[in-house]
Amino acid sequence: MLKKVNGKWQFASENNLEDFVWGKVNSLFGLSALKRQYSVYGDICDILALDGNRRLVVIELKNTEDRYVVQQLTRYYHSLQEQKPFQQQVNYQLPIRLIAVAPSFHRHNWIDREYHKLNFELMSFAISQQQNDVELQLTDLDTKKVSKVKILDVSFLQKLKVSQPNDIVSTETGGVTYTKAVNDILSYYVLVKNAHKLGIPELESSEIERLNHLGYPTKVSKLFKIQVEEKRAKSGFKEVSIRVPSSIRVWEFRLWVRAHVPTATKIVTPR
Repeated sequence: MLKKVNGKWQFASENNLEDFVWGKVNSLFGLSALKRQYSVYGDICDILALDGNRRLVVIELKNTEDRYVVQQLTRYYHSLQEQKPFQQQVNYQLPIRLIAVAPSFHRHNWIDREYHKLNFELMSFAISQQQNDVELQLTDLDTKKVSKVKILDVSFLQKLKVSQPNDIVSTETGGVTYTKAVNDILSYYVLVKNAHKLGIPELESSEIERLNHLGYPTKVSKLFKIQVEEKRAKSGFKEVSIRVPSSIRVWEFRLWVRAHVPTATKIVTPR
């Protein structure tokens, strides 16, 4: 998910940024996640969300400065107003909110916004490390309101005796360098099979179809248990059993779940 460049943390890619923000929409924006990578008339909206009044919110994420983000959000606004998706959830009597998130904004973004009829919320993000915690800081550039969420606990890597942390956090999610094969395996056994039990949004249907076609075996041997909150249970939580192939290492599973399952409060590993 992260990499270090000249001693500074960065998201390795825009997809990694989106992976993280999708799981933290409520913490960062006070919104409820609705849909990710939503296609509308040929354009792809990074994240659609709802506020407390059922107002539709479009969040466009940029891992680098982009001088055309205002025009991009304008197209999304037009297409969504025409198509009006998710009408049972969305109150289209309220104007659609448009949010752009980037490390910085080009002067053209501010000029485009100044003379535009629509309202655009520009928010900058930065990644910093305070002792062992690597955090994302999101700043509303109009109100100056700041939200912070933790991305990674560096000491957690040390406890797991993972060597070469700079390489481990170089390209993939959860602070670990995963090959695409390992990431697909865990996505299949954890998210495709158990997303509803874990209380998290399901993957896009196209992604589920892709993972299902990879032909992973139905019977696998290594058993983990993920503890999630459950208000109806006397204990206040429930345990969801997850079986994965024996080739998946304990530390891989733990770090991957910490990155992809925001509802997880505890992970019980095989003895």
